[in-house]
Amino acid sequence: MIEMPFAPGWAERRFQGRAAVAERLREGREALPVEFDKFRNVVVHETADPEVIVGEYEMVASVPGTGKREAANFVVVLRARDGRVVHWREY
Repeated sequence: MIEMPFAPGWAERRFQGRAAVAERLREGREALPVEFDKFRNVVVHETADPEVIVGEYEMVASVPGTGKREAANFVVVLRARDGRVVHWREY
């Protein structure tokens, strides 16, 4: 399951299952065709729950053909079980 509580009002904020995640990512790439240049200032925080980590990062991306480049900060709460991500909440 992926949750994006602060997604734009027109976008779904929660979706579950491989097919739904793949479709949402495809739609997002079509709506905003960006190239992810780098992730920087990555910090991983361990929690009391061994399945959960909290990560912080800055993502730098550019829009092809425009020369426009932007950076944005994110926080993700990630739960993994048996080697698989089972819940991803991104702010």
